Amino acid sequence: MSKQGAFGKVLSRSAIRPLNLGVLGTAIAAAIAVASWPIGVLGAAAYLALVATDLSNLEFRREVMFGRATPHGLPKLAAIADAGVREAVAAVGAARDEVDRVVKALPARVQRHVASTLRSIEELETHGATLALRGDELSRYLATVSLADVETEASQLARRAELATDVAARTEYVAAAGSAAERASALRDIVAARERILANLARIATAMRGVPTKLVRLRALDDQASDALTGDVGSELDRMNIDLRAFEDALVVVGEEATS
Repeated sequence: MSKQGAFGKVLSRSAIRPLNLGVLGTAIAAAIAVASWPIGVLGAAAYLALVATDLSNLEFRREVMFGRATPHGLPKLAAIADAGVREAVAAVGAARDEVDRVVKALPARVQRHVASTLRSIEELETHGATLALRGDELSRYLATVSLADVETEASQLARRAELATDVAARTEYVAAAGSAAERASALRDIVAARERILANLARIATAMRGVPTKLVRLRALDDQASDALTGDVGSELDRMNIDLRAFEDALVVVGEEATS
């Protein structure tokens, strides 16, 4: 599905949401009842604002495109078919467990400095869960198709087009070759998306593994220095979360064929 198609699907769902339609309908009814069209205009503006909010909401877009909202907690390892994704999730889970262990062992004086860092860690874990589920879906789809076979088909059809002496037959071969080539390109995008998912999961695990050492170091610092260090750690994690949100947004389009 193209970006335009994905956008249209999300827009259509938002346009008929009961809440959004309720706001619009109430405003129109009120405008008719009191013969005041400005009320209707305000209602229409509120409706458009609600639709715009939906379009900018990653969770809403994910639910429309993939039939699910944001997951809570990493998926169970036994439920993941992709060995690479399963290994990456295990690494993220182990890193998160180590963070929790170190935090529990910190004295109360230090724990009060790490609340924002822990919120960033929780968001990282949520991104990890989302990426793991998506990566496993892509892998399951790739297991049902052969990129090499599709590429071969495209090449053979293109060759037939070159050899065809009938103009009409050549036109059909060219169209068929183009469709096969487009499918091969989509499959290559899916393969690349899975690889990027694994890379981002590795990045999440690595970032989490670096947190415990920095937290333990807080013991030796005074309050002012602790605030500065936790601020640096939190900013780094926040930047990563922003990057991951953008990547997840891109996955709404890449690999849509795998769930269509």
